[in-house]
Amino acid sequence: MDKVTNSPQIHFKQNIARDKYKNVPKPYLKVAEGLEAQFTNHLLNQMRKTVHPIEPESQAEKIYKSMLDSERSELMSKTDTGLGIKDLVLEQIYPNFKNRPVEHAHNTYKKVNLNSHKGENHE
Repeated sequence: MDKVTNSPQIHFKQNIARDKYKNVPKPYLKVAEGLEAQFTNHLLNQMRKTVHPIEPESQAEKIYKSMLDSERSELMSKTDTGLGIKDLVLEQIYPNFKNRPVEHAHNTYKKVNLNSHKGENHE
């Protein structure tokens, strides 16, 4: 097994992501993710326009890069560490989203953080 995926911090982040959106109805979450994906895709397209290629790009290469940007934006919108637009949209369209258990998440983080430093000498 990979040591990186068994890290307490990674498991903590995955659990917080699930906890953060578990009470949000699927249609609201889908809309928020869609808006973040659209914005991220637009952002990536505009960033790509600032880089001028050395050689002219073929039409196939342009389509490939466009599809790649689209997939990247979809993946970024499904994470809890994206641009944050999903959270802003959810706060506007689903007011109960703000009432998530922040104290529980903070206490869990303290617990994971303390357990990860056992046996280390911090002086």
